[in-house]
This record gives sequence, structure tokens and C-alpha cells, in this order.
Amino acid sequence: MRPALANILPMLAAAVLVMVGGERLARRDSETRSPIDRDRLLDLDEALRGELTRLERLYLSHLDRLASLPLNQASSNKKLSAEAENVAGVKLIRVFRSGGKDFTYPIGLGAGRLPEIELEGRKKPLNPAKSVIIEASLLEHGVAKNGFWLDTPDGNLSLFCKQIGTAERGGLMVFLIDRPLIQARTREHLASWIKTPMLPLRESGERIVIESTNGKPLIITGPEHHGPAAAIIPLRNALGGWQIKGWDGLLVTRTRDPATMAVASTLALGLLASGILLYIQQNRALQLAAKRVSFVNRVSHELGAPLTNLALNLDLATETLDYNPVETRKRLSLVAEETERLARLVANVLTFSRTERDALQLKPVRCLPGELIARTLESFRSALMRRGIVIETDIAASREISLDPDALSQITGNLISNVEKYAASGHWLKLVYQQEQDHITLEVHDRGPGIPAADREQIFAPFTRVLSTTTEGSSGTGLGLTIARDLTLRMGGSLELIDSPDGTMFRLHLPTQPTLAIIPPTTA
Repeated sequence: MRPALANILPMLAAAVLVMVGGERLARRDSETRSPIDRDRLLDLDEALRGELTRLERLYLSHLDRLASLPLNQASSNKKLSAEAENVAGVKLIRVFRSGGKDFTYPIGLGAGRLPEIELEGRKKPLNPAKSVIIEASLLEHGVAKNGFWLDTPDGNLSLFCKQIGTAERGGLMVFLIDRPLIQARTREHLASWIKTPMLPLRESGERIVIESTNGKPLIITGPEHHGPAAAIIPLRNALGGWQIKGWDGLLVTRTRDPATMAVASTLALGLLASGILLYIQQNRALQLAAKRVSFVNRVSHELGAPLTNLALNLDLATETLDYNPVETRKRLSLVAEETERLARLVANVLTFSRTERDALQLKPVRCLPGELIARTLESFRSALMRRGIVIETDIAASREISLDPDALSQITGNLISNVEKYAASGHWLKLVYQQEQDHITLEVHDRGPGIPAADREQIFAPFTRVLSTTTEGSSGTGLGLTIARDLTLRMGGSLELIDSPDGTMFRLHLPTQPTLAIIPPTTA
């Protein structure tokens, strides 16, 4: 069945593609936008900006406290280091004095892991590319009261410079700050704090995202958003950068064009139906081809068997002709049986061939159906008796009617042959013939193994046998019952398998006035 599947699968794929493509062509999307509530968005911006300002002031106050601690005493220096460890992000403290020695206070990690911080004109750094040089003027003239920030070659580190004492007697304290750590601490705080300011926006279903400048979101609220944001509010201070993004509400309504969908569906269904029809037809053709091959093999066997028996019995009859006339007559009788068997087989094959070519015609003549049936049975008598089959008949007196005698003889012969081949184990055969005013009836009974209910219609199909193998004589060609029913239908009658308590019973019913006739062609 693979060739049939190979043809249907592309058609099924084409049907799917047509349906999918039609759906895409028929699709119509319409968008309805609802603007974001900008007042609530600005309220959120104000609240977040205020909290970031508060956190920045709080952090700078911790640095101011460190800058106010006394220096130059061992106990004071230890206190400065201890206090600095409690301030998040402080990695190093560098102190430059106006008229004294510079000091370094590493916090946590050693100073060798951090960039060098030097004052202009003093100590030369070991690695100028990764160091930070503080302008000398900042120490001479002082810095702003609140201090200021400087960048370093390492983008993750920043400097905060703070004046200590006065410009004449004091100095400059420089803090090396780990910015990612500060931002992480800020993020942890905001993740909890932001829930309350976000509540009005969340309840109204606004699409809001608050994220840091690296794109990592702090909080997301509202339905899924698409495309660029309708509003972006940046916020930046010493502790890091943030931005608030808001999207307009977007409702997408999807419809499909009915005409396009109808055309696509029709084409897809047409392809699907064509594929299924093609599959069924090819499947049937393959099955029929297989049956025909089997039929040819069986016919070859069937023709070979009687021909072999004919040759053998003729040879034996010739050998016993002079000294054993009884044996000769027996062999000649077998030759006659095999000849009749061969004639029936050839007749079935020719009839089926003519039926296939629509060349079969009926030729009704005046005849006695009862006598035709009796003569046909008589031709089987020797073979049936040799198989131990007891023959019973109930053939009513018949009167002349018009029908095709060859067709009736072939139908009767095929029904009797069926008993000989497949029901010999029952050792019994009965023929019942009845003739009414407008029809005749023939019943053929046997006590063989019978036919299962599931196969009762199948047995009339060509090349079909319920038993694929048998030990009761010839296996047969699978055409006998097919030809019998076909001839019956052409004569306007019916051939049925009747329920029987044991064995099998076929009933032939023919009207006495057929409308068609068979004219046997002179050649096959």
C-alpha cells in the first residue's frame, strides 16, 4: 500500500498549506489604544525620585561622618577602618594632607587589588593607565562643602572626595566606592518600597516597567506590552540610574474574511477529498491486482491438475486396454470427469473474462430447467460418490420455460462444485427444485463446516475464498460464486446464502420471463 500512501500524503500536505495560507490571507487585525494615565505615572516618578534622593543623602551622610573622624592616632585610625566597614561599598580611603604624610586605609580587600589614587606632583603611580591622579589644586584651594564624585578607569568603581579640616591645616579624604554593590543594595530596598507607590497603577491595569540603566527590570505590572514605550522617565543620582517606562493599552481584535476562508476551505476540502478518493481507488487497484495475480496462479494450478490427470488416466487406460477392460472403462470414466472439470473451469474463466469486458449476453431458449439441473448433477455424481458424499434430490416435474440453459447449468455446476471442494466433510448433498407459475427455485444444501456470518457477503466477491487453503480437493479460483451471482442477476433473479442450523444452503430464485439473454461469443 506504500504507493497509495506516497500519493495521498503530498495532497494532504497541500490541503494543510492551502488552509493555513488562506487563514493568513483572511486574517484582519484592528488595534484600539487607550492612553496611559500620565498623572499617576508622574506621581510615581515624584515618589521614586524623592526616595532616591533620600537614599543618596543618607549615604553621603555616612561618608561625611567618616570624614569627620579624627586622624593620626592609632586608635583613631582603627576606628575609621571599623566605621568604614559598616558603610556599604567603601573599598579604600585615601587621605592627602596639606603639610603632612598621605595615608591609605584599605577596607576589606588589600590595596593591591584596587586602582592607585595619588595626588598630582607627589608619588608616581606604578601603573598610570589604571590609576587616578587627583589635581593638586583641589588640596590647595579646597572643594565644595558637600564633596564631589570622580570616575575611575574601572567603570565599576568611583571616587568621592571630601574636604577635611580647612584648606590650610586640613586635607582631602578620597573614598573608593564599589558602585555595583551600592546599586544592588539600592535595588533590594526599592523592591520592597516600590509596592506601595505602584498600587494605584497596578489596580488601574497600567503597563509599567521600572528598570535600571542596564535594562534589568525592578518591577513589571499590567498586561503584556508590545512595541516601544509611550512614556520614558529617566532618574539618575549618585547611587545609580533608573527609568520608568509606560505603555498605552492596546486591544487587538482579530477577524477573518469569510469569503477568503470559504475559498481556502473549499480548496483544502477538495484536495483532501481528492487525496482520499485517489487513495481508495489506488488501494482497491492494488488489492485487485494482487487478487488477479493470485487468480492467475490458481488458474494455472487448476488447469495443470486435470491435464495431468487426463494424461495419466489415458496412459493407464491404454496399458490395460487389451487385458483388463474393466480397469480401462474405469480410467476412461475418470478421464471424462477430468474433462468435465476442465470444461467447467474454462467456462468460468471465459465467463468472468467476458463479464469484465462487458461482452456477456444472455440467449434464452425453450427448455426444461429440472432436466438441466438433473443432468448437471449427474455429471458430478461419480466425483461426489468417490468422496463419500450421499446425494439426495427433490426435483419437481418441470415444464418448458424460456431461459438460458448454459447459464443455469453453469450456476448449478458452480454450486455443486462448491460442495465438492469445501463441504465434502459433511458427506451429504441435497438439491431441491421447485417450479411455480412465474418463477423457479433451486436450493443446494450441505453439512460441511459452513460459512461464518462475517464472510457471507464477502464470498460473492471475485477471487475470494473463505478458506485460503483446503485439503478437500482443489483449492479453486475464487470465481464460482461470483459468476453464479452475476449470471443470476443478469437473468433477473437472486442468489442468496440462507441461514442453516448446520452446513450451508444456497437458494437460487429465477423469474420465468427474463428480460436479457446471453449469446456466447465464438471466441474468448
